[in-house]
Amino acid sequence: MAVTQRGARRLELVDLDTGEVVQRKQRVPHAFDGKGYTLEGHGVEVPNYRLNLSGTEWDVLDWMKQQGGCANPIKLSPAEVAPLLCSTPNTVKAAVARLLKLNLLLRIGGPRSGTYQLNPRRFWEGSGEDHVKACRRMDPPAVVPDAKALGTALKAAQKAVSTAVEAAEAAEEAEEIAAGSKLAEKARATAQATHESAILAVETAAKLGVKLPVQLRRFVQEATK
Repeated sequence: MAVTQRGARRLELVDLDTGEVVQRKQRVPHAFDGKGYTLEGHGVEVPNYRLNLSGTEWDVLDWMKQQGGCANPIKLSPAEVAPLLCSTPNTVKAAVARLLKLNLLLRIGGPRSGTYQLNPRRFWEGSGEDHVKACRRMDPPAVVPDAKALGTALKAAQKAVSTAVEAAEAAEEAEEIAAGSKLAEKARATAQATHESAILAVETAAKLGVKLPVQLRRFVQEATK
């Protein structure tokens, strides 16, 4: 006869449909490989797509992610990484230099250490608590656009405004030649669309910190009247 101990209790998981005791399942990690999650920051800082990154610069960021560079310092040798990225050592070296200037990549150690980590304000893999600790420890700088990004934004704004002006003139001409026609209606719709795109391009450039020429400032002022 089995002797039972009074007061001994054990919690079991029971299938409510069959009454069978079932085994507890292990919790699934919050990632496919169980290493945590990757955070890509957004908000007041300039987004990556506004920085006019080259293909190699995007590749270096992706390589750093794959190597665990979101949460740990990683050794990056342009000569070793270049073949993996189908690039040249000099191109990779230039990409690293620009990513450092943009503060997307941070140098860990001395200038010759060759060790880097992705800016935890923009990229992170791991728990939220570790993320806070890393930001406090590293005091990472904000991501800022460089001259290349600012120049590209200015050119895009100037081109958009030029296109909008030409479309507006074409719409006026179509209205004079064939008022109320489908051609005039299409021209007006095109002018409106290009006008809105131009305003967005100029506002984007201004938000990045571009010093707008007089003609661009006047365009925005006239558009908001």
